[in-house]
Amino acid sequence: MKKIFIILCACAMLPLQAAKPKRLTEDQVIQTMKKATQFMVEKVSNNGSYLWNYAPDFSRVWGELECKPSMMWIERGTPAMGNVFLDAYHATGDEYYFKAAEAAAAAVIWAQLSCGGWNYMADYAGEGSLKDWYEKVAKGYTYPAQEHLHYAGNATFDDGTIDAAGFLLRMYAENWDPKYRPAINKAIDFMIESQYPVGGWPQRYPLKYDFVKNGNADYSSFMTINDGVHTGNINFLLDCYRVLGENRVLEPIYRAMSCVLVLQGGAPQAGWAMQHQLDMNYSPGHARDFEPRGYASTATAEMIGNLIRFYRWTGDSKYLSRIPDAFEFLESIKYGQKEIDFFGLSIPEGQILCPTFVEVDTNKPLYLHRADGKYWVDYDPHDIINHYKSYRFIKIAALKKQYEEVLAMSKEEAVKESPFLGENSGVYKYPQYVSKGSGIKENEELITKLVNDLKTKPYWPGKLPGVSRENPGFSTADLPTECISTSIYMQNMTHLINYLIIE
Repeated sequence: MKKIFIILCACAMLPLQAAKPKRLTEDQVIQTMKKATQFMVEKVSNNGSYLWNYAPDFSRVWGELECKPSMMWIERGTPAMGNVFLDAYHATGDEYYFKAAEAAAAAVIWAQLSCGGWNYMADYAGEGSLKDWYEKVAKGYTYPAQEHLHYAGNATFDDGTIDAAGFLLRMYAENWDPKYRPAINKAIDFMIESQYPVGGWPQRYPLKYDFVKNGNADYSSFMTINDGVHTGNINFLLDCYRVLGENRVLEPIYRAMSCVLVLQGGAPQAGWAMQHQLDMNYSPGHARDFEPRGYASTATAEMIGNLIRFYRWTGDSKYLSRIPDAFEFLESIKYGQKEIDFFGLSIPEGQILCPTFVEVDTNKPLYLHRADGKYWVDYDPHDIINHYKSYRFIKIAALKKQYEEVLAMSKEEAVKESPFLGENSGVYKYPQYVSKGSGIKENEELITKLVNDLKTKPYWPGKLPGVSRENPGFSTADLPTECISTSIYMQNMTHLINYLIIE
């Protein structure tokens, strides 16, 4: 008995193992999604539209910068929210989400300009109110997002604004409701009309040349690669071809693909710039004060990826012919260990660190500085700005792997999935889930936290980002310590949707 007693006592003194958390039920996740969405739709939305951030008492509101309550944001705003609603509808079958997506689409159509494109934002109070906003921003911000310094009165392709058209196309493909077709047709007309003969697009259209700053020409007419403009425009036209059977977009697509070849620099600078001028050589151009004229590592990596795609679409080897030159350019400008140590960085496996910009003709790295409200660029890596990096990580191993894989394929194999030549060309179904982060298997701990966090508030709190924290004179009140964030809502909803649909 004594031995047994000792054993029992010893067992009693062992630390208890924490019980594994119960798997969340589908109903808990669905209820959390609905609660968060009802708050956004019924308390935050303005006629179906959205900004980026809101003070919890709605006394102040922000897009990329502080703005007026009468405004909506197109860039990473209302269309992106609409896509999340449509994703949630597909995951749950709840018509509430579809109606929310319809309201967002109606707002996007309202904001479409007569030219067929969209600005970064729109104002329900009219052009006078929007012009007043630009004036306040230009006067109030010390270091503003410079694309918002000047009212141009035209549309932009910058920062995925054309995603507005992509969202409407997705809504149309849902059940072929004819109310969306006129706006989509206008967007296609706008895309075709604004394309340069060589195949590129300006940053803004109709063309304006009136914002000359510090002696530099208005860069908004330059052919633009930066922020996915060229890639995004091709993708939208391709979707119009696949979803609508719009044959009129084929020639603009092929011209845009060939333009990538035309814009590539000659060795030893066989890369691409973020903007290309309309001179005889389509040479690199400047943009904002901290975006100098130069070849860009990120633009080069993006165009290498595109050329591989173009070959797989067409089977035309011209798209592969100068990729080795582009790799050689990236390898020639990559930083060595001395520079990596100077910046205090570690390089992930398969990546290299490159300057964001290198000088035309010399390949010297260019560094971005700011003081007393002014920017400048030089060769000195000390005291560089941190809101826009002077260096970038490039996933070169993955790009080289893609290139080597496609070289090893027969042409027939390479074009098997081509939207033009492949076995399923002409047969296309829009993806069910398109929001950033879709399709990833989720960690149950994170999902449990998201569900629990929404028990105390009707929204997941966010923080005001970057330049939004500056006070441009819209209010003298202290900035909120937290905000209602559409970005956080979209991110968390995507996590929850993934949890529902992925085993």
